[in-house]
Amino acid sequence: MQRIIPTARRVLGLIAFCLVASSSWVSAQSQKPTPTPPPDDVLRINTELVQTEMMVFDKKGRFVSGLQRDQFELSVEGKPQPISSFEQVQTGSAKERARLSSLTGKSSSPPAEPSSVNDTRGRTIIFFIDDLHLSPDSIERTRKMLRQFIESEMTENDRVAIASPTGNVGFLQQFTDNKTVLRTAVERLTHYPYKVGDLTDVTTPMTEYMALTIERKDDPGVLDFYIDDCLKAAFPLRYTRQACEVQVKSRARLILLQAASVIVHTYESLESLMRSSGLLPGRKLVFFISDGFLLDTGPRNADPRGKLSQITDAALRAGVVIYSIDARGLFSGQLDATNNVPFDQHNRLESASLREGPASQDALNALAADTGGRALRNQNYFDRWVNMLLDETSNYYLLAWRPNNEEQTSGNFKNITARVIDHPEYTVRLPRGFLRTSPAPAVQPSATVQGPAQTHHELQQALTSLNPRREIPTALSVIFLDTPEHGPVLTASVQVANEALSYEAGENKQLATVDLAGVVINDKGKVIGSFQTRLKINSAYPNAASQDRSNTIYNYRLPLAPGLYQVRVASRDAKSEQVGTAQQWIEVPDLSTHRLSLSSVLLGLQNVELAKASSGAGGIPQVQLSVDHHFARNSRLRFITFIYNAARGQDGKSPPSVSLQVRILRGGQIVKAMPLQRVAVASQDLARIAYEGEISLEAVPAGRFILEIIVEDHTTRVSTSQQTKIAIE
Repeated sequence: MQRIIPTARRVLGLIAFCLVASSSWVSAQSQKPTPTPPPDDVLRINTELVQTEMMVFDKKGRFVSGLQRDQFELSVEGKPQPISSFEQVQTGSAKERARLSSLTGKSSSPPAEPSSVNDTRGRTIIFFIDDLHLSPDSIERTRKMLRQFIESEMTENDRVAIASPTGNVGFLQQFTDNKTVLRTAVERLTHYPYKVGDLTDVTTPMTEYMALTIERKDDPGVLDFYIDDCLKAAFPLRYTRQACEVQVKSRARLILLQAASVIVHTYESLESLMRSSGLLPGRKLVFFISDGFLLDTGPRNADPRGKLSQITDAALRAGVVIYSIDARGLFSGQLDATNNVPFDQHNRLESASLREGPASQDALNALAADTGGRALRNQNYFDRWVNMLLDETSNYYLLAWRPNNEEQTSGNFKNITARVIDHPEYTVRLPRGFLRTSPAPAVQPSATVQGPAQTHHELQQALTSLNPRREIPTALSVIFLDTPEHGPVLTASVQVANEALSYEAGENKQLATVDLAGVVINDKGKVIGSFQTRLKINSAYPNAASQDRSNTIYNYRLPLAPGLYQVRVASRDAKSEQVGTAQQWIEVPDLSTHRLSLSSVLLGLQNVELAKASSGAGGIPQVQLSVDHHFARNSRLRFITFIYNAARGQDGKSPPSVSLQVRILRGGQIVKAMPLQRVAVASQDLARIAYEGEISLEAVPAGRFILEIIVEDHTTRVSTSQQTKIAIE
């Protein structure tokens, strides 16, 4: 059903009035507040409880379901260990979240949301792109695989991060469900021209593995080749063989020193990301993509293998499984001239060259095996392998055990093994072990924000926190509209649940105070807008403020240039000092390109009566939009959107001819759809054609969905779409 809008200017005026920045208003809206979910901070290992995740596969590689606790034997340092708790869980489910929370030992839990809402599956996935060890061809293969995942495999409930040790992704290196953000992050991946050097003018190349062979003295032919090459290069100078040997060995040590430094930096970046991801609930998958590097850099350097124990420990604590991918794809394992290997007519380098390919994969194998994952080597089907693993890891067993003697609590790294009794054919994959005394470095957010100084430290911390804060249920809705007066304008609406606030008795009323702060950040991480304000809230229930089911809404408006932006907001109860946060990405299109575009989808339009405002427009009914996007089952969802740059007819004078369709999606599948409808453009501002309609939610089950608006321009045969998330209860 379409409601004809006489002029877009009138609608924009109504909406803009209630979404002003200078005279933002506060309204009590009678909607059920979002319940506070369980805390996300799951401590996975402490002095009393060790929590371990494992997967069991049969000979055909299929997950073995339905196993019971008494079928497992868990060993620590080779000694059987009683299992305190055991359960099979599914990634992204409410059962997983509840089980992880119960293992923290917290006795109380807030009211749960309907299971049909929480059980919508979502995954936490990290693509760690080792751009310090990737060739240009490998970078391009990696980009192709990531694009395929984003467009075809990622669901609306997944949280995905794309990260790299060089930091080329920048501010976009953070968890998100926004595909536009991830596409932009993929395009920022570039080849980093890494090559260790020996600071000499020798033209014959020496690879890192050749340097390691010389350092270890395990292949005399390699050392002899480079000594002979040194003697030839020195002619007509008379170098002794001993002098050339010293030069070659010094050159090898310098190459290994540089290689070790780069490898350790890669490991430290990975470990930091994994530890910060531990703040998020549930299991995480890390796809470590690299061309490979040395597992060992010789006895004279800091051993990079020592970092593997810390990474394994971080994986166990954060619930991370690493799957490594050799981005070189299918190759023979023998390096050739394209891999910077010198020509040797006496074949003294042949044996080392044959070992070099597999040696470059040892670190990838160790990263995967030590964390309970697998390594993909010598294969070109990255896309199918990633998809297969996402299905493979959707189920796992979660168990916990308690160290019960001094022998187990002594020593630092503790090895863990497990098997299924009477089933030697089963393969059990789990982290190799953990550190008793973890380094536990200070966790930094994956994307830092330098926001304006806040009055309260809690607000400052909340705005820069990686993990959402939910003590005060806080919702955020960010939209953009193109206005005749100001061009593209962003509006951020913040909603706070009044029920969660602490009230103080006033004169015939209950009064609460809320501090709000927010920042608008561009895709480079620069703050380009901010607000902070204090709101006084009168309860609608003077004698029982805790029964107040209304919400407080604050709106902030900011003209913006085209681009990609993130809005972060935080709320703070002045009395209890509890905090709530929310964040959202939004892309403002460049309308000057004259491409068909849509505004944000404005949902749940409601007429509200404003108190008399400073603008003198008091008493005029205005429009307020849904902030939390929660709607009742079997209701009718009202919405409005604006169409920009619709083409005129073939003669250049006729009005545009456009059609619009509304669909409700879940998991990429259509749940409900309205027929394609012609948009009435008569009496409208053709620069911004408004369409107001509604869709029935009858027969749509409870859960989280995507509302999609698709517009087709009949003149140019071009279509575009806009999506927004909704929850039906």
